[in-house]
Amino acid sequence: MTSPLAIVEIAGRDSVAAAVAAVRDRGFASLLPTIAFTGTETGDREAPLRAVERLRGLVAGRAEVAEPVSLIDPVLWSAMNAMPADEIRSRFGVYSQCLACHLYLHLLRVPLAWEHGNAPIVSGERNSHDGRMKLSQMPDGIDAAARVLAHAGLELLEPVRHASGEDVAALIGGGWEQGGGQMGCVYSGNYVGPDGSVRYDESGYARYLAEFFEPLGRAIVDAWREGTPGADRGDGHDYNAIVRSILAD
Repeated sequence: MTSPLAIVEIAGRDSVAAAVAAVRDRGFASLLPTIAFTGTETGDREAPLRAVERLRGLVAGRAEVAEPVSLIDPVLWSAMNAMPADEIRSRFGVYSQCLACHLYLHLLRVPLAWEHGNAPIVSGERNSHDGRMKLSQMPDGIDAAARVLAHAGLELLEPVRHASGEDVAALIGGGWEQGGGQMGCVYSGNYVGPDGSVRYDESGYARYLAEFFEPLGRAIVDAWREGTPGADRGDGHDYNAIVRSILAD
């Protein structure tokens, strides 16, 4: 039975298209848009709010769109992306802030989804952006993130995962170019070479997913379930300790 409510990840046009497709394909009656922050954003912080308004118009008469919820946890982001950077690069031969950052963005929605009866989370992840590779959205990485959310008892829906740019445009209408109308990031393009190519070690990336990315995601979910406070902040969790435990295994 389809849940009447879905948690929607709001970023750029792909995320709005995914929400429209989810309403069309799964019949969600209510959407709860979420805007996640990392602390590395640049540009117009009102852009996600305009995306929510555009979504509201696109699904009018089919689904209600609630007021957006903002989410951020810099301590978690730092533990997943900054603290282990040197060790990950040395151990796996591949590193980008964007890799675990996308997992962080999915994880931020987990407690909210739990609060809403294990509501599914709708993401705008795509395997390919019309031939342009995004290291943060490689198929194996998307699969690994979905397994982490499954460990949390949640479904990660990816309605536009195999969509082309034309498919996305058809869902949201014209006038919104790929990459436009959304915030930027100080790390944008960090894994792209001068010639525009993306080079990475495939075996190292596979090991990174299997030995760090996915185990870390599951460990964070387990810590939230247990509710054990840690040393990083008053009522939070010692995420650095969780990261160190994964790297020590």
